Amino acid sequence: MKILQIAPAWIDTPPKDYGGTELVIDSLVKGLVNIGHEVTLFATKKSKTPANLEYVFEKSFLDKNIPWIAALPSFIHYNEAFSRAQDFDIVHAHLSSDTDPMIMGFLANLTVPSVMTIHSRLPLDKFSHMDKYFMKLYANKISAISISKTMLKELPRGFRNMGFVHNSLDLSKFKFNPNKGEFLTWLGKILPAKGLYEAIMASKKAGEQLIFGGVVDNFREDSINYFEQKIKPLIDGNQIKYLGPADLRLKNYLFSNAKAFLNPINWVEPFGMVMAESMACGTPVISFDRGAASELIVDKKTGFLVKTFDQMVETISRIDEINRADCRQHMENNFSPETAAEKTTKILFHEINRFWRERRKLTVIRRKDYETGYSI
Repeated sequence: MKILQIAPAWIDTPPKDYGGTELVIDSLVKGLVNIGHEVTLFATKKSKTPANLEYVFEKSFLDKNIPWIAALPSFIHYNEAFSRAQDFDIVHAHLSSDTDPMIMGFLANLTVPSVMTIHSRLPLDKFSHMDKYFMKLYANKISAISISKTMLKELPRGFRNMGFVHNSLDLSKFKFNPNKGEFLTWLGKILPAKGLYEAIMASKKAGEQLIFGGVVDNFREDSINYFEQKIKPLIDGNQIKYLGPADLRLKNYLFSNAKAFLNPINWVEPFGMVMAESMACGTPVISFDRGAASELIVDKKTGFLVKTFDQMVETISRIDEINRADCRQHMENNFSPETAAEKTTKILFHEINRFWRERRKLTVIRRKDYETGYSI
């Protein structure tokens, strides 16, 4: 199958540090190539992929200091990407950031089969609030894939529901360590919803060291204020250490050498790649039982699902109950690139068959109307 995978251009694919969606796309593309598909990735020139790479922009938008709400760069990127659609059996686009709803307009008017994976909770456009208009105009023409059962439950009415495919992880990039470390860790974008403050306070209450990494989004005032006002005053360089944005090397250091990853999320997270990355390295996860956490963590086997802050603190002392090898094995069995690629392939074939079946039906109807003197 000839597949066009269209990644956002905000971050390179894969990302050099933060970029969950781009990491997932990279993993999926590798899986699709590995099982024999002919894949083209439309991303940025600096992206690295085993697939054919096409692009219009050399550098990612964030590397150019373009703010998330800037729509014209995304329009150029997507317009060039979708102009190539006729050369492929199917187009697979990915919806994840503020200006991405424009993808729907392109998808709805394609004359080849297509699907769209939704990577973030809707609405995405928090600046001009256009999501509802895009969905009203185009949703019923779009086949949508969710990234978890949790997200599937929230899929807005109108989209064609194609089910869900869990995100996958290129496990060759994550080093397994069978021996637990002496510190706790946290990693992610530094926002109130991600629970870094709660992770720090839980570590302090448990008398444990927390070494964490993460990125402050300089285009988001809530991220800057949260870090400066709530997080930075708690960093002492001893019990609470901040190592900055995490590239793959730093991720491996934190996840391979920590005793546990704390995930006190304050929102219904549709997946949570950092949990998967932690378990891939053997480090169990202690998470609030929200969002898709229960879809990733096997409670009391690869970590703990807790409901309260105090339960999180208490569970830290029980981390030795978890066998780190079980964490790695769970990732290998359920979240490999090939697993995601096989599930995605079934959906893509289903959509190709549905699309051309509907096209043939429409052609017959139009021919019949023409012959009887009617028009539609």
